Amino acid sequence: MSSHLLAHAARARGTLRPPTTATARKGSRTALCLWLPTFELRLELVRSPELDQTSVALLSPEESVRRTVWQVSERAFEAGVRPGQLVSQAVSLCASLTLLEPDPAHYDAAVEELLEALAQRSPILEPAPERGKVFLGMDGLGRLYGSPPNQVNAVLRCLFQVLPPPLVAATRAGWAPGTFGAWVAAAHARPGKPVIVSEDNLPRFLARCPVAALPVEEEMVTRLERLGVKTLGALTRLPEPALVAQFGQDGRDALAWASGRRVDPVRPWHKPRPIRVSLDFPTPVGQVSFLHNALDRLLERGLARPARRGRSIQEMRVTGRLEGGGSWVAEVVLKEPGSTPKQLAYVLRSRIELTPPPRAVEALALEFVQFGPPSTQEDLFGRADGGARAAEGRTLTEGRVPPSLRKAVRELTLRLGASPLYRVVELDPWSRIPERRHALLRFEP
Repeated sequence: MSSHLLAHAARARGTLRPPTTATARKGSRTALCLWLPTFELRLELVRSPELDQTSVALLSPEESVRRTVWQVSERAFEAGVRPGQLVSQAVSLCASLTLLEPDPAHYDAAVEELLEALAQRSPILEPAPERGKVFLGMDGLGRLYGSPPNQVNAVLRCLFQVLPPPLVAATRAGWAPGTFGAWVAAAHARPGKPVIVSEDNLPRFLARCPVAALPVEEEMVTRLERLGVKTLGALTRLPEPALVAQFGQDGRDALAWASGRRVDPVRPWHKPRPIRVSLDFPTPVGQVSFLHNALDRLLERGLARPARRGRSIQEMRVTGRLEGGGSWVAEVVLKEPGSTPKQLAYVLRSRIELTPPPRAVEALALEFVQFGPPSTQEDLFGRADGGARAAEGRTLTEGRVPPSLRKAVRELTLRLGASPLYRVVELDPWSRIPERRHALLRFEP
């Protein structure tokens, strides 16, 4: 594996994690990995073909003050430009370097089209966290497409529906048992020449691969290389107790991957159905305070959607269409699911303060991507139907406390030390002195 591919293998480290038992039963043991290196940069070159023969670099989408290089073309790589370099360093190494702003919304749309096309060939798909890499389950497809090479060619042909021919020709394909073997095979493959590894040849194929291909922490790979363990074959000659003593469970997993004993199946991918609301500005907005007000409106509209009712929010995504072209994306994952506008707005505003849009925004969209457990606050008085609230009121009048209200009062009592709620008790309703008619007692169910 070349040094350039080793860098991709290092960045992909940690993306292959052990599946659950229930998921493993539903997965496919035989995997096909399709990998298009520098997927985002290649999409930009398709939109701007005049830059294909020049030195081009794509800027990192997550930094605003000290911009760094994210992906580089072959000519820029030959000039010494590397991913992660500061813009000033990259320009000093290559004066003719062309810097491009990222367009995450365009890349996500291309991934969606790619997955829809691949779903026509295999019902089991597992997209990797990084764009441009996807695993397909190939169990049982031999009756439809024939031998493994014919199956790979059938999958590659369907890519012509969504990708231009140059990108399809640059796609690398690896076929092997398990996702780890298929990924290593794809990293060794050359464009147009898939690497197919059978079950019997998997241990011998993995033995000559570098340890940098392991999906473990970078620190573990560095320690192994300092000890002289350069390949997976050398790793398999180490005793398992020694690896466990040094690296814990990662050492045992690395040995299982290197020896071919561990085969992780392709896990089925379930496409999420987010709730999306958008807002177009009459004029481009560049001030962050105006974006905050727009987010407040989008949150109110999104939380009012019927599909959101009874569910808390776990993950959100804000997408902005920038003035002059391009897009900006900010994703937020909440530590604790929330359902109130104030809580969600605070998290979104903090994220925008860290990574504001690079230019003025013409349109803003908010998506609720992932949902958490049901929100108990909305169901406190059972508002599922029109008469539920009145029924709960009668229950309180009769002296019975709903379980949801009892739980809420207990939580408040634990936090504040005493119940902050009171109930009105009738004492002498016919008294001429108003203060004697009713009394307030602390509500402690």
